[in-house]
Amino acid sequence: MELRRHRERTGLSLEKVGAVLGWSANTMSRLERGLRPDTTPDEVSALLAVMGVVGADRERVMRMAFGLVEQGWWETNNANMSDQARTYLGFESRASRIVDVEPLLVPGLLQTPEYMHALFIAFGVNKSEIPGRIARRVRRQQLLDRWEPPALVFVVSELALHQPVGGDAVMARQLRHMAEQARRPHVSVRLIPVSVAAHPALRGAYVVLDFADEQPVVFIEGRRSGMFPDDPEEVAEYRQAAEKVADLTLSEEGSRDLLLAIAEGMERAR
Repeated sequence: MELRRHRERTGLSLEKVGAVLGWSANTMSRLERGLRPDTTPDEVSALLAVMGVVGADRERVMRMAFGLVEQGWWETNNANMSDQARTYLGFESRASRIVDVEPLLVPGLLQTPEYMHALFIAFGVNKSEIPGRIARRVRRQQLLDRWEPPALVFVVSELALHQPVGGDAVMARQLRHMAEQARRPHVSVRLIPVSVAAHPALRGAYVVLDFADEQPVVFIEGRRSGMFPDDPEEVAEYRQAAEKVADLTLSEEGSRDLLLAIAEGMERAR
């Protein structure tokens, strides 16, 4: 994404930039779409030179290029993951702030294994794949326990929490887990109450990721793939929508109280 931004800023074509390394326009296109993971730091350095990128911008991109060599756990196992999923995990591991807007489900970083299992069954995932998927999602949640974790903001619809995914007992434990996670200083869980009938999050779930020295990106997950809008104007629209939704949510304390109240209601219903 950074390489594409710099290329477009200089007005150079894919063909002209790729020619310095003897690459075709197709190879350059694959690189800019994150489909050429074997790109080396030396190649990135040469491309930056062609585009005239110097100073702090060059240093930032080169840190990213060297970071590609330091693979994460999702790159060093044989997990059956899509390219988009691997790309997202890379972004998630580097983010300084993550805002996750979820109108229908509990956000993945807050899900319990029981809730995950019920979801995967409902989604029609092959039963043989479910243990591996749960293990990977649980491992993702180690992000919350890092020495310097990112700031995490979860905006969730109350309506999604009244659906007893996996049954009342499973959902009650899920809600109590969310309330407990919300006590962490770097975690904010904000609920959109049912009294707010219409809001921007009704258009679908998405995640806004901010970085210390990279441009922000948005992630929109589909059934089998995902999208990463990174145009500054488009990212700004998603950020603005998230801020508008946050203005309609309960306070952090009010959200925790509601989580516990719904959990108690489900426990009484058993």
